[in-house]
Amino acid sequence: MRFNGSMSSDAKTPAGDPAPTERDEAASSSTSPQGSLRDVANSLGISSAVALRALRGMDDIRPALRRRVQEEAERLRFPLEELAGETDHRGVVAVLVNTMRNTWISDLVRSIRIELTATGRTAVVVPTRRRVPEYPVAADTDAIESLVRLGVDGFLMVSDLADMDSVIAATGDRPFVGIGCSQEYVGRIDTVRIDDEVGQGLLVDHLVGLGHRDIAHVGGVGAAVARERADAFRRAMARHGLEDHARIEPGDFTEQVGQTAGNMLLRGSHVPTAVTCANDVTAVGVLSAAREAGFSVPDQLAVAGYGNTSLASSGIAQLTSVDPNSDRLGALAAQFLVERVSGHEVEARDVAVAPTVVVRRSSSAGPRAESPKRKRISVD
Repeated sequence: MRFNGSMSSDAKTPAGDPAPTERDEAASSSTSPQGSLRDVANSLGISSAVALRALRGMDDIRPALRRRVQEEAERLRFPLEELAGETDHRGVVAVLVNTMRNTWISDLVRSIRIELTATGRTAVVVPTRRRVPEYPVAADTDAIESLVRLGVDGFLMVSDLADMDSVIAATGDRPFVGIGCSQEYVGRIDTVRIDDEVGQGLLVDHLVGLGHRDIAHVGGVGAAVARERADAFRRAMARHGLEDHARIEPGDFTEQVGQTAGNMLLRGSHVPTAVTCANDVTAVGVLSAAREAGFSVPDQLAVAGYGNTSLASSGIAQLTSVDPNSDRLGALAAQFLVERVSGHEVEARDVAVAPTVVVRRSSSAGPRAESPKRKRISVD
């Protein structure tokens, strides 16, 4: 049988059934099931959050991928009018940290997880390298951008991260809350901070109350919050008229640097009777230096940390420390983020949480009248 390029209306298919007309195809199309957002995402091997952002024309989705998603949505007959009812909230929050070796950060992350779990959300901890002049390594903005594409609800930043402008830019339009970060970000993002002015003031008050006058501080290096903490120490000493007795020994937040700084403080003719530190880990390094140099703590040297971590309360250290109220910090930050994710639009908020001082054996005595005996120590 020969056909002239087309089939007549009464033509039969090879199976003997009438061939479908254009009207039949249109009717069939109108009654076929519509695809869902998940169908569109699964067909392209991407997440529903990425598919949604592509259909909304978000700038963080590559143009080529946006076109593919739009074409697939059309093919699967996904009703674009339903976009308004879709949400790209996945119930996952990324917690950005510059290290997990700091026990205070571990304590804080635990309180964040407790608060988020109560709202049905999950916290994913993401280590991000620090970038400061002393540690010139790049921040992992690629990882942050990947988290945005995967559809995390928002970001919580613990302490200062490297190259902060790049970090904030990488999070796109996702809610961003800083915890324990530098004051320089107040007004730019929601911030929940330790009131270091109060913390250092309480610590210096405690030591001066015991009779100490020659007090040193190990810190001020690295993150901006370390410099702010050192400045607060200077002001606290000046309030007692002891600005000429205040000494800053440069150090970061590590035990090794704390021990090196302790060695520097404990050699020579003018030795402080008390040392405060930027955190508990640094203070443990100072305790090691004191032990090696033959100083009795607290009889010949009082030592105090910052963070009131499990390290401070251990039987070996028994370290006086500033308690930043980590549970309160974590809970507030998580609440701020949940409010932002829920569409709560307000000006950037800043809350400074007042800390307390927990006194332990490392600073339970005032300075002795006599000069302590010293042994010669070397500094590598």
